[in-house]
Amino acid sequence: ESIGTLVNTHANGDHCHGTELVTGAEIIASTASAAEMAEFPPEAMAAILAAAPEMGEVGRYFLACFGQFSFEGIRHTPPTRTFDGELDLRVGDKPVKLVEVGPAHTRGDVLVHSPVDKTVYTGDILFIEGTPIIWQGPVGNWIRACEMIEAMDVEHIVPGHGPITDKHGVK
Repeated sequence: ESIGTLVNTHANGDHCHGTELVTGAEIIASTASAAEMAEFPPEAMAAILAAAPEMGEVGRYFLACFGQFSFEGIRHTPPTRTFDGELDLRVGDKPVKLVEVGPAHTRGDVLVHSPVDKTVYTGDILFIEGTPIIWQGPVGNWIRACEMIEAMDVEHIVPGHGPITDKHGVK
């Protein structure tokens, strides 16, 4: 089967660059994420990675975050649909709710909640077994997003980085 809907939870290249490989899908992101993706296309990520060894501590940090990815030859593929706030969808026969919680980790972070599956995909609002990075902030929005996840009727939480968790991982 093919993938019909792809959600970019945020604009970091390790999550959004490469969507060109999912042909025929509706690609959805928040309006803020779409703008941020356009500002940091794959070519920009590739150039920063190439220059990182000469950038000192900042370069080492960037390599630690993104050095395992290759952005060479990747084509910027913008979302085909954007939204602000919330968006209710049907993916197959299931209701799915997208909730914009940014700016927090990035400008337009989105949670993807599948109530039937009692599952939420958090993007980089949640890091498990790793230290979260706040590119955008404010931290208060991030805390509110975590509180929102804790209030959801979910059993499975899929973080942006690290293993699948539950509400203990959010705490």
